[in-house]
Amino acid sequence: MNKNIDVLEKVVRITVTPEDGIYAWVFTRETIYPYLEDIPDPEVNWIPCIRFGYTPVQQSLNCLAKDNSIYIVANTGAGSPTVPVTLSVLMVVVTNTTTDVVFDSEGGLVARYCKSHEIQPPCCEYP
Repeated sequence: MNKNIDVLEKVVRITVTPEDGIYAWVFTRETIYPYLEDIPDPEVNWIPCIRFGYTPVQQSLNCLAKDNSIYIVANTGAGSPTVPVTLSVLMVVVTNTTTDVVFDSEGGLVARYCKSHEIQPPCCEYP
């Protein structure tokens, strides 16, 4: 096993997470909210590991990419952190699209793809 890990450490250049790999399938409107972050246009010099607002999901992915000099492609949810959290807001925020993001080996956001399908019930209707 260690031999395989040694090889992977030398040759891995990109890591791709599966669909819903960041937040999984079973969640409520309240438990999905922390994973929904505003994802800027890639033209913005966005490196949350170094600076910018509170985006823990993007910051974790970004730091992993930067610290390990790899590209990371991840599927996450997009939402607006500027909206106050209430149940009625969660009903609206959770209808945002799932989004794929790509961070380069220096930690920069290089691509964002907002998917055409929305996060909808029944995924958000668990008690």
